[in-house]
Amino acid sequence: MARLGWIAALALLAAACANAPPAPVAYGEARETAATPAPAASRVIAEDTPLAAYGLRPEDVHPVDPARTPRTHRVSANESLYDIATRYQIPMLALIGQNGLEPPYALIPGREIELPPPRFHVAQPGESFAAIADRYSVDPRSLALLNRLTLPHEPRPGERIVLPAMASDRAAPPTPAPEIRAPVRPQARGARFRWPLRGNVAARFGAQTGGGRLDGIEIAGREGASIAAAAEGDVVYAGADLPAYGTLVLVRHADNFVTAYGYARRALVQEGQHVRAGQALAELGGRPGGARLLFQVRRGREALDPLPLMGAP
Repeated sequence: MARLGWIAALALLAAACANAPPAPVAYGEARETAATPAPAASRVIAEDTPLAAYGLRPEDVHPVDPARTPRTHRVSANESLYDIATRYQIPMLALIGQNGLEPPYALIPGREIELPPPRFHVAQPGESFAAIADRYSVDPRSLALLNRLTLPHEPRPGERIVLPAMASDRAAPPTPAPEIRAPVRPQARGARFRWPLRGNVAARFGAQTGGGRLDGIEIAGREGASIAAAAEGDVVYAGADLPAYGTLVLVRHADNFVTAYGYARRALVQEGQHVRAGQALAELGGRPGGARLLFQVRRGREALDPLPLMGAP
């Protein structure tokens, strides 16, 4: 139940993009939940709901090749989020998370909507299509429709099977935490937190040019660089439930502080793990315009400017 509370809090993650800022994260107690409002045409995701519940129907299949989905879509006049989701066979919740959209989800004609990149599973020798579908909690018929295949289908070794945008790999083993310290800037004298990544500040806390608000800072870096814990604490979340933020790690510290590390490509720690200051938490992922880390500091429900707590950059 603690994980469900944190996932619900993630649905309200603070603004990371000035053009379409989502609502702030509620970093309350682990039992607190904050339901993400969904469009009327969407269905609410329960904790154990399989993706088969959102299976494609024959009438949902569209000529757009899911393996070659474009990176963005320009909104046309009178086009809704549902229209875009149907066109590209992408769940609306994935589009909402990818773009940080908020109710009532009205789209302005001409706006560029970012589409989640296609995901694939490479078939292994002897692996059946049904086993692949079960691994990602998708019913075989829906997976076949998504890939324009007819059942029964026996995948060839090396064949790439397109996966739904929100599918999670149940067979992926947990990644052990590395026994290394990331190369980060030292903690400034009298500062509360270390710098989690070596790099320049690409975006600062507060109001952004063109509207919106950033409840943290963005630090430019190199894709694959180590993201380090800003202080000693316990990992309360490590996952990718909101595609817009890549892999996200939350660490709870003493005195009711929580730090958040977004836009990672892979977590190096597990929920419940105790970490040291400077320990590697994740690897930085790529972003349009250059890799960068979204770093937030909260105390209770209050978003704080991280820079004064770390010292001048």
